[in-house]
Amino acid sequence: MKKTKRIVAFALAAVLALLVLAGCKSTLTSIAHKLTGSSDEVQEEDTTQWAVLSSDPLMIDGIADTSAKYATAKANGSLNIVFNGVWSRQTDYFTAPNGMISVYGCGTAEGVQKFKISLWKKVDGGAEYVDNTTFYFVTDGQNYHCDIGNLDPNASYRLTISYDSSKYYLYGLLKVEGIG
Repeated sequence: MKKTKRIVAFALAAVLALLVLAGCKSTLTSIAHKLTGSSDEVQEEDTTQWAVLSSDPLMIDGIADTSAKYATAKANGSLNIVFNGVWSRQTDYFTAPNGMISVYGCGTAEGVQKFKISLWKKVDGGAEYVDNTTFYFVTDGQNYHCDIGNLDPNASYRLTISYDSSKYYLYGLLKVEGIG
């Protein structure tokens, strides 16, 4: 009986030792990853598309009150937009007869230092996001530009402007060239 108790005690000690070592291995692996800056996790590729800095002046035509909360006007093949103190807005639908639009914009904001635009295509029953059409604009008051191509000239699109903050507001201008 005494011998059986010793064997059970030894087996229990061995199991506990294995459990402790298994826990230490993951802790040691974690420490090693922190020291070397590596990881076993697969990192997703950053596919964020940024509008590029532009030296082109941003001329907004057709909007009488540039201090309006949100206003749009079509003029000379462009859709002009002003927004003051918004989180998100969407335009009316428009077409892209040449299959491409150019978006020029600038903005200022507190908090989050960027805003984004996205293109949506009109479909039966609503709208669907057009892949790879989200672009981010830095909110430093400078002019930025992006082009969105491969659009169906016969389709209707709308632009969504959004600012990922529920505490601060976005102020800015956009000009969408190449619309019908």
